[in-house]
Amino acid sequence: MRGAETPVMHACGHDIHMAVWVAVARTMVGLRDQWSGTLMFVAQPAEEGGGGARSMIRDGLFTRFPKPDYGFALHVGPGPFGYVSYKPGVINSTSDGFAITFNGKGGHGSRPHTTIDPVMMAGHFIVDVQSVISREKDAARFGVVTIGSVQAGNAGNVIPDQATVRGTIRSYDNDTRLKMIAGLERTAKAVAMMAGAPEPDIGITEGAKAVVNDAALAERSGAVLKAAFGDKARLMAEPGSASEDYSEFVMAGVPSFYFGIGGLDPKYLAQAAANKTPVPGNHLPEFAPVPEPTIRTGAEAMSLVMLDVLQKK
Repeated sequence: MRGAETPVMHACGHDIHMAVWVAVARTMVGLRDQWSGTLMFVAQPAEEGGGGARSMIRDGLFTRFPKPDYGFALHVGPGPFGYVSYKPGVINSTSDGFAITFNGKGGHGSRPHTTIDPVMMAGHFIVDVQSVISREKDAARFGVVTIGSVQAGNAGNVIPDQATVRGTIRSYDNDTRLKMIAGLERTAKAVAMMAGAPEPDIGITEGAKAVVNDAALAERSGAVLKAAFGDKARLMAEPGSASEDYSEFVMAGVPSFYFGIGGLDPKYLAQAAANKTPVPGNHLPEFAPVPEPTIRTGAEAMSLVMLDVLQKK
């Protein structure tokens, strides 16, 4: 980055996921005499932002191969290793991205009256768009608009011609999603109009939809996890706010059970709670699931729920 070698990491736990994937495949092959049916292991690329699941379906995943009767998937998170979490119905959020470029008229910082300041527009938008959440969205429905990137200019004494903000929109249902998108677009246009600027360039990138667990399968598989893990199998009270494109397989007609596993040392979590220090979650550089117990839990949980539906008749 900028001519220097810069270490980077995705830090979402996908190495854990693929290790579990291999372990489950080996387990199921080793137990082949204890189940009947056909297993399809899907090694999907580009889970986040790359449209991997959608691309696989468009490439004929379920026409070149039979569509499964059931689908299973998991994801590691910042809970204690050895624990699993699940729920029927909606388990995570829809994700959409946006990029808005405010077009102004640049000039010297000492003469702002000769300019149309796009940085000022971006600042107004960042604050004003939150009124869509607090005043337009139903307070009982989950919805988030977050700005994660602001880019404008290169010098402190020069007003640039453009300012770009990028962010994410999260929701559990499509009505809330559409209301937030409409409010975001309207707010951006109003900010530009108030500044006497041209309309902003608004780009909305449709992302993953919410994963919806099949109610009957979630009840059945949840009972299997409860029997195996006892109090370490937890029924989630509410969906999570992260997103996952496994939803494409659900929307393609595969009744599914998507669940979570913890990856952090319980002693570390207890110490963090005692000290009131934040626990790093997915995508933070400090997020580091403990490999062996996390992989073991994921492989055991996934193998058990699949053995349950593949019982010999």
